[in-house]
Amino acid sequence: MDIALISAGQMYRYYLRHVVTGDTTRPAGMGLRAAQVGAGVPAGRWTGRGLAALGLVPGGIVTEPQLRRLFGQARHPDADALEAARLAAGDPPAMARRAGALGRAVKRTGVDLVFRPPGSVQVLWALGDEVTRRLIEAAVDCAIEPVLDEAERDAVVRWGKAGAHHAHPPGGLIAAAFRHYTSRAGTPLLHVHLLLSVKCRRPDGAWGSAHTPVFFENTVAWSALFNELVMTEVCQALGLATEPRTVTQGRRPVMELAGIPHELIHW
Repeated sequence: MDIALISAGQMYRYYLRHVVTGDTTRPAGMGLRAAQVGAGVPAGRWTGRGLAALGLVPGGIVTEPQLRRLFGQARHPDADALEAARLAAGDPPAMARRAGALGRAVKRTGVDLVFRPPGSVQVLWALGDEVTRRLIEAAVDCAIEPVLDEAERDAVVRWGKAGAHHAHPPGGLIAAAFRHYTSRAGTPLLHVHLLLSVKCRRPDGAWGSAHTPVFFENTVAWSALFNELVMTEVCQALGLATEPRTVTQGRRPVMELAGIPHELIHW
């Protein structure tokens, strides 16, 4: 698992044009879903316990306006509809705009967790039949859920002068998941981008921002958990076994599926 910061500018310059459309270059003027269909990738899906505070449903499709609002502006994904409803109710524009706010505006709007199963699983997925591929994809999805649970337990929201107050967000986190099948070079590579919003509820009910260094501090632990869970799920689903492999002398062995040679993985 890799991690990268998402800024408001990156959401417009990079993520909406490339990442959420299958790591391809999105043609100018093409809608998000049309670009995803053209790239052969499924629509993004909402996940995380924090969705309840937004009135969103886990598993719901992530739209382009929602991505722009949450990760481009750090506002409610449906801020436009909320503001329109308040204006229709007679609220002045300034008050209506507050209906879509999630606390203070921030430049760093989220983190991108990129989950890639181990090399031997990638080989089996790329060369296997349709049933094998679907089972592996389901195993990856199952392995991501406990990692997101860990992220929600480890996350810290800070507020007050110099972040004097801090706590774990009791309502959890808000995330959007995008499954991809190839690398930017076009080679087979099963991976999932999990975009985590920094916006989360504080214990007092107000909206705050998660302290992003905590995510980076836990990356190694989350990655190890993901790898272990993927291997367990794949072995149980397909009746396989794992074995330790020494990839780099002097470093800890890595676990791979037994029977898939390292030379094939490397190739």
